[in-house]
Amino acid sequence: YGFGGPAAFTPLPYFNGTAWQGGPAWPDAALGWTRLDASGGHPGENPKHAVIRRWTAPEDLTVSIAGKIQHQPPQGNGIRARIVSSRTGELGAWTLHHLEAEAAFKGLEVKKGETLDFLVDFRDEISYDQFLWAPVVAVKGREWNAAKDFAGPPALPLSPLERYAQTLLLTNEFLFLD
Repeated sequence: YGFGGPAAFTPLPYFNGTAWQGGPAWPDAALGWTRLDASGGHPGENPKHAVIRRWTAPEDLTVSIAGKIQHQPPQGNGIRARIVSSRTGELGAWTLHHLEAEAAFKGLEVKKGETLDFLVDFRDEISYDQFLWAPVVAVKGREWNAAKDFAGPPALPLSPLERYAQTLLLTNEFLFLD
């Protein structure tokens, strides 16, 4: 979960329990309205603050992409949504104002380590730019669903002392009372 443009990606620094954003206050002093949650988000105030969901191919695959992009408010002038591959460039772009569009691709070949960026930015002015878009990347038997798989920061690994305490708590002496 990050922000930037097609050539730049910076992870969003703060998770508030339901969304990734610039800091505890929203809008943030530095990143403004930039925010991503499980179902969509809001881009920031300039092209360098487009919101980005990044998917990285774990191996060489042929994938399908699906997902409805929605800009619901009648106010403002809408959003621009894009899918950009780190290997082949822009795959698709949609300009929406109070509209929805299906972003779908089948048979897309990706290479191990290749990234697919799902970007949304504002159009000309920052006003009523909230959007809904939770893309799904699928391959036979596997699915990466932006809404279902949305998460905060990964848990930190246990220190050696914490692992030792965990091991002790799992011994019979701690599990059973006589």
